[in-house]
Amino acid sequence: MRRHFRAAVWVLFCLAMLSVAVILLAGALRANTAAEFNRQVGWATIVSTPVAVISVVLLIAEKVTRSAARPEMSDAEAENKLAAVVLGQAEVQRSRLIGTDEVSDQAANVRFVKDTGRFREVGGVDGGDLASVFGYYQALSPGRLVVLGEPGAGKTVLALELLTQLLERRQLNGDIPVPVLISAAAYDTSVPWEKWLVGHLAQRFSMTAHPVARLVRVGRVLPMIDGLDEMDPPGDTQRAHALVMALNSFMRGRQRAALVVTCRRAEYQTLVRNVDRATHIEMAPLTADEAASYLSKEFLGQEERELWEPVLSDLHDNADGLLASQLATPWRLTLALAVFRAGGDPAELLPGPVSGPPGPAAEEYAQRVDALLLGRYVQAKAHLFSRDAGYTPQQVQRWLIALADGLHWQAQHNGSATDIQLDQWWRPTGQRATRLAHMAAVIVIALPWFIIAAIRHQPGLALIGATVLPFVAVAARAPRPHQLKLSELTTPRGLLRLLPRVATGLAAGLALGLTGRLAAGLPTGLTLALALAFTGTLVLRAEDSSPQTIGPRDVIRADRNFGLVTGLAFGLGGGLAGGLAGGFARWFAARVGGGLLAEPGGLALGLTQGLSLGLAFGLAFGAASSVRYRLSVVIGAVRGSCPPAFGAFLDWGARAGLLRLAGISYQFRHRQLQDWLTSRR
Repeated sequence: MRRHFRAAVWVLFCLAMLSVAVILLAGALRANTAAEFNRQVGWATIVSTPVAVISVVLLIAEKVTRSAARPEMSDAEAENKLAAVVLGQAEVQRSRLIGTDEVSDQAANVRFVKDTGRFREVGGVDGGDLASVFGYYQALSPGRLVVLGEPGAGKTVLALELLTQLLERRQLNGDIPVPVLISAAAYDTSVPWEKWLVGHLAQRFSMTAHPVARLVRVGRVLPMIDGLDEMDPPGDTQRAHALVMALNSFMRGRQRAALVVTCRRAEYQTLVRNVDRATHIEMAPLTADEAASYLSKEFLGQEERELWEPVLSDLHDNADGLLASQLATPWRLTLALAVFRAGGDPAELLPGPVSGPPGPAAEEYAQRVDALLLGRYVQAKAHLFSRDAGYTPQQVQRWLIALADGLHWQAQHNGSATDIQLDQWWRPTGQRATRLAHMAAVIVIALPWFIIAAIRHQPGLALIGATVLPFVAVAARAPRPHQLKLSELTTPRGLLRLLPRVATGLAAGLALGLTGRLAAGLPTGLTLALALAFTGTLVLRAEDSSPQTIGPRDVIRADRNFGLVTGLAFGLGGGLAGGLAGGFARWFAARVGGGLLAEPGGLALGLTQGLSLGLAFGLAFGAASSVRYRLSVVIGAVRGSCPPAFGAFLDWGARAGLLRLAGISYQFRHRQLQDWLTSRR
């Protein structure tokens, strides 16, 4: 209460002093001589100076005491909110990953066995399944687990099941840290692991870095690193090796920090070093009876069951047959159900009479099944889900091939082999063309000034255009996405924080008056106050440490909003200040005569110049990631490699089961599908 009373007194004092300054300025407008005008404006400056001085003092005091005035979210509160957000995401991701055509709550009960013979294990019995994975993990000390298996064996499903069970038990036992599923391919090997983890979580959940760093530092975040094998192109393990070395140095006290890692078995065996002090488990293939049981539970009716009856019979009669080996993973079962629901006869999966040597015959049969399942999967999904979206199966196939090729390019250039991150997608789309288009967009802003200057023979206008050109060099840089929140302006406390910045802007303007440009001091100060208030409060201070659900497209939207606000603040503030000062100087020169401030320009010209600079600033810096993304979409649409509504297509792909969400990135539903499409080039 006392603090609000002091703030109210300060506001009244500011209003009173500024009112006196305005009255004095009004008297200056009635002056008939330059001397009288300067005297009145000088008194207005003197009256306003205490406001500026006190504002600066309060601004410094506010920065010193901001922690007490606005206590940051406690670690426990941040942890609990983070857990709630992660659980909500995991439930959706898990249900879509185990479903066929829609979300599901029934997964194949995959089993795992302990991979014995590993050095420096941390416990664990011989095996388990989805239902027992929580108890299995809790028995490990420290909680370091590596999940190995064949493609499609259910490694990610097991990790999501463990994550969900940990979060559900955490609601009863707060001692359990918050597990977060992280794509291994997203890791930047040039950054230390813990530092990267803090930055990644802060961006992914729209949090400030300080609470995230504290949670990571005290071991309240359990990283579950999915897809170690997806970091490098085939035949290369450089990035994966760097991550393993970083994880082996990831300590909590005197022991290794808890973590979970998933990886294909074959790729893991090629690594020079393995994850140390960890129990390794391997996903067991589904038996023929387990595969048949899962299929039976997923049938939509008797008609579908009758279509699949030959397949079920072969599974029962040939438990070790070729068909059973091809349907031994949850992913292959999901593929088969999705493909034949769109048309065709499941009996096409039957191996038929085996001719020739067993090895070549089995390999030939596996290639035929791949063509049936992977080759038809995109067409099947497009047939089932594209009616409302208006995509043809041929378009979907072409665009997905372009996505797979882009990921292949990323992998070849030390980037993620699986993550489609929108703010970085301009690189594989055509980084040279996109960068040049970005620079050209800024140059276009300057061109009208040069053209008008040449037509009207006014070199001063060309100088205005020249002020835009430095932003071309800014546009050539590789951008990073920005974030802006407007929540502070919706609360009384946020509005109170705005006042010192307004007054500081006024002080900057009045400083111009004290240096000799008295006629421009007050109007310039008022307009600079507007600019500083927006940029200082909305850009530099508008942060919220509360975790939030952030999707891939939200990163682009946030960067766009940041660019709009900073560009407008930059342009309007500078334009109004310059325009009012120039216009006021011209009016005064015409009224009293003399050349005190007889400078060319006016409000219209100042605003136009300011908005040009603001637009250039927004394009080149404020919204650079958003601009690069949208330019890359235009370039891709012209080339036919993506639709004009690229983000909407990716969201549709996630709903259709062709893609999946992984934090702030999209990924293909399965790496096998991505590799199949890449090979279609």
